[in-house]
Amino acid sequence: MEQLTGLNDEEIVEISHQIADAFYDYKHNKDDQGLIKYIKSREDMFIYMNAITTAAYKSGLLFTTSDKREGYLMLAGEGVGTVNFFDGLKMIMAEKKALGGFTNMKAFIKACFADGNTIETRMRKAKKKFIRIEMLVVRAEFQGQGFMRKMLEDVYELADIVGVSVILDTDDKDKSARYEHLGMKLDRVRNCGEKFHMYDLIREK
Repeated sequence: MEQLTGLNDEEIVEISHQIADAFYDYKHNKDDQGLIKYIKSREDMFIYMNAITTAAYKSGLLFTTSDKREGYLMLAGEGVGTVNFFDGLKMIMAEKKALGGFTNMKAFIKACFADGNTIETRMRKAKKKFIRIEMLVVRAEFQGQGFMRKMLEDVYELADIVGVSVILDTDDKDKSARYEHLGMKLDRVRNCGEKFHMYDLIREK
């Protein structure tokens, strides 16, 4: 796992397109629509992912597998850091645009927090430290070659060094099953509306 540094704006845009395409082209389980329920077009998915990718990069939270950039990780939490305040504000404004305005963004947030708190919120309330995987994506041409496993194992190693759990949530049952196969435990499933579920996962310290 390598931290991405020294990128110019064009490289960040290129990476954002790669991430957005991976999310937009993903074939969800029949019970889940995921982000596509709220982000309707490829261009809006790019706007959304570019906001996240840019904030992650500028805050030092964006990682990749190797110089070939087969996959990307955004991490936050213990021993890693958090998104800078102003970059976080820019991210929120861009996400609002991608979701089609404030009303749609409010509906999206309400859905994501439906059926109880997120695993991050519950960990914070319990005063438990963690590393959160904010985003993990393998580019389409490199899928099925073990890069998801490699990135997770790198995160596990980092978490073991600082002595904390690893958490994440995902919007698809099949993705959740793959994470479970690779060492995480399903903590709970939040029913966030028709064909929209959030799967909370943890790898405990």
